[in-house]
Amino acid sequence: MTIDPDDRRLRIDTLTWADVDPARQPFDPRTVLDVVRAVAPEGGVPKPHLHYVENDRRWNWQRAMTVALVEHYGSWAAGWTAQMAGRTTDGALIVRWSGARYSITTPEETLGAVAGALRDWRTFLEDLAVLFAQHLPLPAEPRAASIAWEATTASLVAAVAARSGADEHWTPVCGLVLKWFLTVADVPGEEHATLIDTAIGGQHWSYVSPLGAEVADAAESLAAALTGVTPPSEDVWPDIWPQDWPSRRSTELPTAARALRTWPPAGPDALTTWRQVRRAARWEQATEHVTGPVRAARDGIAEHLAKQKYSPDRILAALDLVRADAAEGGPLTFPRLEAWQRRVLAVAAAPFRTTHAWALAGRERYGYREGLPETFEACLAEATDPEVPLPSRAARVYLDLVHFHPFTDGNARSAALALYFVLARDGVVLDRAAPLLMMRWPAADTHGAESLARLVALLIEQTRRHGDDRYR
Repeated sequence: MTIDPDDRRLRIDTLTWADVDPARQPFDPRTVLDVVRAVAPEGGVPKPHLHYVENDRRWNWQRAMTVALVEHYGSWAAGWTAQMAGRTTDGALIVRWSGARYSITTPEETLGAVAGALRDWRTFLEDLAVLFAQHLPLPAEPRAASIAWEATTASLVAAVAARSGADEHWTPVCGLVLKWFLTVADVPGEEHATLIDTAIGGQHWSYVSPLGAEVADAAESLAAALTGVTPPSEDVWPDIWPQDWPSRRSTELPTAARALRTWPPAGPDALTTWRQVRRAARWEQATEHVTGPVRAARDGIAEHLAKQKYSPDRILAALDLVRADAAEGGPLTFPRLEAWQRRVLAVAAAPFRTTHAWALAGRERYGYREGLPETFEACLAEATDPEVPLPSRAARVYLDLVHFHPFTDGNARSAALALYFVLARDGVVLDRAAPLLMMRWPAADTHGAESLARLVALLIEQTRRHGDDRYR
């Protein structure tokens, strides 16, 4: 071992574009597994499922593997732990390495996961190189340059978010990618930190996928900082932007009217806030009534769930239960939710939580009080109220699951299943769902709640257009 495990070259945040540029770094993806087997740390792969006090063995092995890969391939290989998803043979996105604690299993599976993660990281770098080439050279005229910088930044931020699934490393990797492009675009290096902080500082967080409008804000901020040009308020994004995300800037809220993003203090109860928003939202007026059947060739929610790294086989098995319950009809009840959640989590019971719940690293609290399970059950009963348009009912129950946070784990997955049930019960199966399931929907935003209902309506209409004649 010639590189110290604490060497800065092993830190992803120190990598420059020169370090990672695929054009400068030879790589043969066909030999990766053989290389990983050859350079793997002596002593073999640690045993999985060790007691938590022995986690150091696994993390030390991961660090030693990083050293070995960097010594063989160069410093770009340090990014293999960045949790950038790669595609399986059937096109699904999957994160092959989620850290030493969870990804070390049998020796052969572990080495295969390392090789897969390194290939995925390399593919991500190659994709970035293509994106860089597509956006360069940038125009010199200020207005044209502003438009180009805005489009470039949006493309790069969306690309990182899509590949990471908003996982632990997505925020620093996003900043790193923007720094690399600034370098390639010949923006002086001493300005990089300030520019990137202007674009994404305080706006994006780990484990939280950005709203489409937030990506627009980041792109707009960086373009304005670089060119001094601010888009006029009448400028609009295309109706579907980016990666099929409808943006508030497109049809609902002009750029000039968007307030700066702020977090509420840690103390307030997000559930209480959501219940106020729930009462204030104009669910009956937000969307029109929709009747099924509406279906295309794809099942968008199933496809999205299959790409998640958290036991997709279990959640797809739960989805089979949801389909059966939807076909049977009847109301949405907590026993149904619990049955699905038991399958998702592979547990014997999934009762309603009995304490406060927290999310976003403790910044958001969902309070618990006596009678909350009964209040939640009453909200579930409204999910099949025919007086409220289907898109609004589906959106409302999705937000109920997110903000009531009924389970100790897996609430986002439960929200997706509840949404699926409400739609499928009325004969609707969306052909795409990422625009909905990858966004964060704040508890305090009445406009956002109604916007989600309109987004569901838009996705239903798109599905109807894409469907076979049989479903029209």
